[in-house]
Amino acid sequence: MVTKFFKNFRLTAFKNYNIKNTFQNRTIAVMNKGSQKQPRPKAAAASQVLNYTPISNNVQFEVLQSPTKSFSDKKEYKVIRLQNGLTACIICDTEKCKDVASVLSEESDAETDNDSETDGSEDGTGTESEAESVKSVSGEEKEDDDAKIKRTDKKSQDEVKLAAAALCIGVGSFSDPKEVPGLAHFLEHMVFMGSEKFPQENDFDAFIKKHGGSDNASTDYETTTFYFECFEKHLYQAMDKFAQFFISPLMKRESMTREREAVESEFQMAVPSDDYRKEQLLVSLCEECSPVNSFSWGSLKTLKDNISDDKLYEMLHEFRKRHYSAHRMTLAVQARLPLDMLESYVVNCFSEVPNNSLPSINFKLYSEKIFNTPQFKRLYYVKPVKDICQVDLTWVMPSLQHMYKSKPHVYVSWLLGHEGKGSLLSYLKKKVWALSLYAGNGESGAEFNSIYASFSVNIVLTKEGFIHLDEVIQAVFSYLKLLKLLGPSERIFKEIQSIEEQSFRFEEDESASDKVEELVENMHFYPPEDYLTGSELFFEYNPEAINMVFDHLVPDKMNILVMSSTVPDHTVYDKVEPWFKTQYADKDIPESWMKKWLSAEPVLEFALPEPNPFLTEDFNLLPNENNIPEYPQKIMQGSLVELWYRKDQKFGLPMAYYYYYLITPLALESAESACMMQMLVAFVIINLAEEGYPAQIAELSYSLAPCEKGVCLKISGYNEKLPMLIALIVKYLKTASTSLTVDIFEAIKEKQTKNLYNGFLKPSKLCKDVRLSILQNKYFSLLDRHAAMSKITFDAMKQFSQDILGNLYIQGLVQGNVTKQTALETTQKFLDELKCVALPTNKRPEITINEIPLGEHCCRVTSFNKTNSNSIITNYYQCGPVTIKDSVILEFIMLLIEEPLFDVLRTKEQLGYSVYCTIRDTYGILGYSVTVNAQAGKHTTEHVDSRIEVFLKHSQKTLKKMSEKKFMQTKKDLIKVKKFVDVDLEDEVDRNWEEIVNCKNMFDRVKREIEAIENLKIGEVRKWWDRHNIYSKKDSFKKLSVQVVGHVVPGSENAVIPSSDAIVVDSNVIKDVQLTTEPVVDNKITEDMEKVQEKDYKLEFIEDIEEITNKNRETNYFITNIGSFKKNLKIYPSSPKKGK
Repeated sequence: MVTKFFKNFRLTAFKNYNIKNTFQNRTIAVMNKGSQKQPRPKAAAASQVLNYTPISNNVQFEVLQSPTKSFSDKKEYKVIRLQNGLTACIICDTEKCKDVASVLSEESDAETDNDSETDGSEDGTGTESEAESVKSVSGEEKEDDDAKIKRTDKKSQDEVKLAAAALCIGVGSFSDPKEVPGLAHFLEHMVFMGSEKFPQENDFDAFIKKHGGSDNASTDYETTTFYFECFEKHLYQAMDKFAQFFISPLMKRESMTREREAVESEFQMAVPSDDYRKEQLLVSLCEECSPVNSFSWGSLKTLKDNISDDKLYEMLHEFRKRHYSAHRMTLAVQARLPLDMLESYVVNCFSEVPNNSLPSINFKLYSEKIFNTPQFKRLYYVKPVKDICQVDLTWVMPSLQHMYKSKPHVYVSWLLGHEGKGSLLSYLKKKVWALSLYAGNGESGAEFNSIYASFSVNIVLTKEGFIHLDEVIQAVFSYLKLLKLLGPSERIFKEIQSIEEQSFRFEEDESASDKVEELVENMHFYPPEDYLTGSELFFEYNPEAINMVFDHLVPDKMNILVMSSTVPDHTVYDKVEPWFKTQYADKDIPESWMKKWLSAEPVLEFALPEPNPFLTEDFNLLPNENNIPEYPQKIMQGSLVELWYRKDQKFGLPMAYYYYYLITPLALESAESACMMQMLVAFVIINLAEEGYPAQIAELSYSLAPCEKGVCLKISGYNEKLPMLIALIVKYLKTASTSLTVDIFEAIKEKQTKNLYNGFLKPSKLCKDVRLSILQNKYFSLLDRHAAMSKITFDAMKQFSQDILGNLYIQGLVQGNVTKQTALETTQKFLDELKCVALPTNKRPEITINEIPLGEHCCRVTSFNKTNSNSIITNYYQCGPVTIKDSVILEFIMLLIEEPLFDVLRTKEQLGYSVYCTIRDTYGILGYSVTVNAQAGKHTTEHVDSRIEVFLKHSQKTLKKMSEKKFMQTKKDLIKVKKFVDVDLEDEVDRNWEEIVNCKNMFDRVKREIEAIENLKIGEVRKWWDRHNIYSKKDSFKKLSVQVVGHVVPGSENAVIPSSDAIVVDSNVIKDVQLTTEPVVDNKITEDMEKVQEKDYKLEFIEDIEEITNKNRETNYFITNIGSFKKNLKIYPSSPKKGK
């Protein structure tokens, strides 16, 4: 797989309280064919509410060239440079572009916005997207999510979009002083802590949250980005507050003390990540004096222990004055407002940002040679946190930022990462040495910067692949030799170029926040005309540049990093990386290996990719029709299938979506059958890759996922060739049982066992798994499935592969640029090829939910990861079967209390870095939860639980004191959120699909919810909250607290503790361990790998008798056996076909 344009490393000041992300996937800017620019009324009228004034006559700015945009992009762009040097790209979303009068007319009766909710900390909590804990049927998650706030039907005349703005500064972690690692990241946190004009610490967050939005920031190696979104009416005030962070931020000492705790918590959350550990180890291998060899996260060690508060305060302010200068800033703003109005916003708000005229640090004085060190060009065995086995080959070459027009590294990664016939991965899979391969450069700051560009080949190994490591790497150089012998191919380049051009031409729209965040960063690297195209298109063929990349991919310039919990004989993890405490061993690369790699020749199986049969040729749109139904219509119904269909006439792109849900009773039959379903899906994906990969690079996508009731198949992309792709997938589904071999079965079994182990190793996933184990009547936990894996035999797997397609019920949805006839014919052919028998109605699997007993119950377990200090506390409150009225009442409460939860528990009390509340619809049973990610060494789970309850008690008082005026305004805000339009066709399809797979088919749900909100009375909300709060009604309150207790690890970093014979070393000192012969690899490796797979893991329950006594808990407060606890629970009736 090609790792193309994926920014995977950021230090992010994450605020998990975005109402938009909680209740919907994304907001959107709709693509429409027509556009019209409305006349602008007098500015005086605007200033009455918006504080909007025209640009002063004495304010000058320069107009730069507008960016080239795609055929489907109807937005208007203007680029200006202010007198202070700040460059801004202004974007008018011309779809229903508003004039000033229309903005002013919105909510003309709304309360004034001049107050910034100074009492915000007293009336709310933050929320988070249910992405991890909720799903429909697209992956491994186990809950549906009807509680999302969904958009209105497409005929609505008052659809809501959020405006957004982002600002990027040309400074990042490379500029950290050597004596204060992480200072750039710390500053990113601190500038949000109030300004001279708006001094309250959470003023901006409260304002943004109050007006439907969210804000965030991230620090990369050479850039720091801040962004927000909010209702369009409040954009000017939001921009005014936002700009003050860069004009006169306060950055008080008391804020500094609290916020470095947040930086520490963020770092501790990153400590268990193998990707972050690997990256930190790699940057430590370059020259010590370079800015690359740094610790960019920051921690209490760097921001407290190693520096005085006075010195830190001084350096923090000096760093800001030195680097946060207007001439190093780019700004992007998008809204459905006229360009001249947005232009005035930018000029009025940002002209006062100071410019110090100082040049940025010239990192080009360094070069890729900083990695030309003895310690880089070695073989590393690194102990991972998860149970993984992979090898990463990494090279470093000169910076490629200036070669964006030819993108030579992408051409090379396109070939090395290819998965089709004749590819490197195809060869390794046939040898059963590897299951997946990723090649290229993710273009994060750590991989793609002004100093160097790295290039990696990452191979996920099987046990056999680990044993034959030298031959796996030899195959890489064998394929590279083929590419070098044949030289750059203009045919292949033109195919890549054509695919990217068509992708850009018909690109789907994205939310305003995503748009401005990406754009504002591009503005630092490309000229104005290429702001939109620079990262996407291939402008010119440059074979010399391609050969330059090839020249760097040689054995004697390579770093080899093997992540595996087992190592060859005579190798021990004897060293520790000082920041993440990653254990590793390093050795010279054996000379015999190097000789083989240097002389590697192409093998007969290798070949360049053939012309792609899936490339789309017909991009025509179907003619528009009158009276198209607003919602999907059922066009096929029988004992075997129900098929829904809707033609798209809104987004106007040659795209289509085919979704099918293959429902089988085997899915819920046993833990073994659930495992075999996962294995079957994995096998089909692996087997399909050689023929299916060309479809993926032709912008057609497919996903095959094991779900609660069966297998979900999703196919999408340009509509012309999708039926061909569907037929291909069915072919591999049908032939799975006959093509499965013992070797590939064992490899997949090993991989799936590791995945399950890695699942319960992560505290957040274990917490969710425990909660669902209690709530769902029939549920196979990660531990259940891990134990079941060892019992699955090859013969059983072959039989299951046959049986699963025997009796099915299939749900389907087809939407997009496709006719009803094509939808019917394609689906019928799909059914004909499957040759399955209809599943009787009484055999269809049903998922039922247990009713939690009245009162409080706690399931407290120990984290399986002994080196992870993170504790997860999720307090779940069950409310009963979902109704429209109950769900909107709960949404109202979450909207009201979400931001203060974050402000109180995270910012003020510093209980943990991640704090959020969430609405949960668990298969028709409504509830809500509050989750805190705490550090075991700082707070007990009992303490966090108690602070959550104190906060909820206070929220009850807030509701009681709420005025009718604020109640009405909050209702309006909630309705606005409901009216968020779809970003693209996929959003609409996913929303409809959720209704279908949950058997509710309430496609007009949002209309009904809005009606329910409009009819809400404040007394109803108060009574409802009283019934589901511990401090009021005891006859209806049902709480389940699930707590995964982390481990207090000795040492300041709360990370991995080395073994007794390990030493913490200066990472820049050449290691003294030399390997003069090849590593000895024998059956011990296989035996070690099997230990983790065969071990029978059990939950370790914690029961605190002292807590029961001191806090007057019921004697059955603690759950110490989930099975026994569930035996006495009532089961809610399964939800009806249609929701209420």
